Amino acid sequence: MYKWRKYAVLGLVVCMVYLPMADTGLAATDTRSPNPGLTKQHLAEFGVGAKVKVELTNGKKYKGSIQSIGDGEFLLASAKAGSPTQVPYGDVAKLAKNTYKATGQPDAVEVRRVVAELGVGHHIMVKTSEAKEYHGNIVALGAESFTMLPDHQAAPVQIAYGQTQQMGPNMSKGEKITIIVLAGVAIAVTIFVVWFAENVH
Repeated sequence: MYKWRKYAVLGLVVCMVYLPMADTGLAATDTRSPNPGLTKQHLAEFGVGAKVKVELTNGKKYKGSIQSIGDGEFLLASAKAGSPTQVPYGDVAKLAKNTYKATGQPDAVEVRRVVAELGVGHHIMVKTSEAKEYHGNIVALGAESFTMLPDHQAAPVQIAYGQTQQMGPNMSKGEKITIIVLAGVAIAVTIFVVWFAENVH
């Protein structure tokens, strides 16, 4: 009974610490509340033919390509579905198209779509064709390139869509510090609980 109680307490502590850390990790992804106007704007920026992942407010998830964009909804074509799915903008909780990795020559159109979906202010990681890697925030979007402000730098850099080999969301320094602090607290609490269980009867 004693050992069972000790392990039960340890399991509870780990769960209590893990859940906030998991929430922090999810905060680094691009989740949004339903916003029909913003959803329509992003879809227009992606353009017909763009491949996207869509999560609805009811929890359903779809994966396919944009077939058409209407006033109040869009059509999503999927290989698994017999016919295109009509998706109202107000039912969209998230457009999960926020990473890119080139398999050969970078696709400038695809990179631009991903950057537009992430949006100004998002913290990202970028690797260029010149073997340079940047971590920072998007500050502006252009027709042929986007501008980001790298961490710990005063001057922004301009990166051409056609020179982007890989990019996607990246945890900010504050989020990383939070995870480190939580991990430290977890270790300290676990040590205390083990000591308490072994010395208090």
